[in-house]
Amino acid sequence: MLSRSTEIYATHGVPIPCDIYTDADYAPDAPVFLYFHPGGLKWPLISADFRQMPQVGQQGLLEDARAAYDFARTWEAKEGEERHVIVGGASGGFFIASLIAHHAQPPPTALFSICGIATFRHPFFNSSKLNYVDGFDDVDMTQFIDMPLWLGQTPVNSPTSFEVGRLLPNGLKNTDFQQLEEEFRTKPHRGTLYEYYIYKNAWLNLVGDIDPGYEWARKPENAARVEEWPPTVIFHGDNDPDVPLGVSRLVQEGLGEDKVRIVVAEGLAHLFELMSYLEEDKPGMEVVREALKCLDEIVEGSK
Repeated sequence: MLSRSTEIYATHGVPIPCDIYTDADYAPDAPVFLYFHPGGLKWPLISADFRQMPQVGQQGLLEDARAAYDFARTWEAKEGEERHVIVGGASGGFFIASLIAHHAQPPPTALFSICGIATFRHPFFNSSKLNYVDGFDDVDMTQFIDMPLWLGQTPVNSPTSFEVGRLLPNGLKNTDFQQLEEEFRTKPHRGTLYEYYIYKNAWLNLVGDIDPGYEWARKPENAARVEEWPPTVIFHGDNDPDVPLGVSRLVQEGLGEDKVRIVVAEGLAHLFELMSYLEEDKPGMEVVREALKCLDEIVEGSK
């Protein structure tokens, strides 16, 4: 039966926890899925919190990514051995996952992106685009920029948070699960910083030193580095106003279609699958299932 535990994977000024979802029936040498939030497949899943920008700074963000990866590789592994690790994330969480592929050794077994930000070196993030319909007041945003160091954690009562009770032992939806009411959240809230920094063209100033983008992959002298890059599976809606599909296309154009598979959900927006279950016949869920099938084949082929 699926169980959840919480462990501290690193202490970088503050203890940084991760939630671990596993089952006693899972093989002790099964690969681990390290997920960075904004398993099915009989893989233990480690969902890692991380210190948030801008307070942590880009080197601190990279430090958390590496620490989470090191933790996942050795989690309950036999002495002298390491786990295979699939690294994935949704939306901004995939940026953390991509840092591991860029900066950590050995490379992950695979990368998995859910409408993810693979790089901020895309014109969208330097477009002065205003997605926030109410506009921005610099004074209002200062409260979030100047706040103390903060860990990205989904509120327990949020309808987007995961609870083990949402699933039956066979992994299907538990229709008897009762969601607690979420506290009302006013705008602007801290998440609005994402749009604010797009409007201010500030993202590359914040993370540019650790985000190499993918232009390097086009150069013949980097062929060995491209070869080492982990197989990458992405699903993304082509009507995504928050992270355009072009951000994922940029990765594929740089690394090549043999390295990066993109499954497109036509007409769907950002995180279209967020409130759905894998077996449900909702818009785009066939795309999610196809992407997971691709990922499963990659992992099987790596054994």
